Amino acid sequence: MLHHSDREFIANNMKIIVSSIESKLNEKFFIKYRSQAIDAISKYISAIIEFEQSGVKRDLCSDNEAEIFINSHYCDLVESIEDNEVKQVFDALRYSFACYAYNGLHQLYTRQENESWHPKIILTEILYPNDIDSLNEILTLYRGCDISELDNKDFGQAWTTSLSIAEAFAYTHYSGQEWFDTEKRVVLKTTYSKDHILFSEQSVEYEVAIDTNKLGHVQRYK
Repeated sequence: MLHHSDREFIANNMKIIVSSIESKLNEKFFIKYRSQAIDAISKYISAIIEFEQSGVKRDLCSDNEAEIFINSHYCDLVESIEDNEVKQVFDALRYSFACYAYNGLHQLYTRQENESWHPKIILTEILYPNDIDSLNEILTLYRGCDISELDNKDFGQAWTTSLSIAEAFAYTHYSGQEWFDTEKRVVLKTTYSKDHILFSEQSVEYEVAIDTNKLGHVQRYK
């Protein structure tokens, strides 16, 4: 559905699972806006590539030309749209591409939203900068999530070295969402080798991103 070159950029540069976008654009409520979304994505990518090829360094104290274009295009696009669910999809796309335009994959990954639909990001290589060197060789990791992850052995990539942070993600952070069910929320625990960590930021959420294919035994902690 998306243009081949756009799919390549999204998958290889942004580490986004392309099907996470295409499946959303194919949902019944969004079908009439699908072509507009595909066009917007192409324009966002073109703006990013043009900026990156210009040789101008990213200034994290101000918006760059690609960011300005993406945000302006979004505002014009949704001005005549009344359906809030449709607007949310366009806004999620705007946010993801604007994050990448601002500071590349690091910004996109570390500032991704999870409370409502957003393109799914999965790291496949080490993300820099990070503080992986500060970690112990063997880590105890926790993850607050839905019990279905354990039941299906389909685990998310973001874990934490902090039990209290995992508990907050399990029972607090998403409690206002319609899909939230306290009875299905759990904290998972595992041990994991530093050698397979793809990203670490040991402040605020004490997050580590892992290669889920390297997971060993995962248990329900609480």
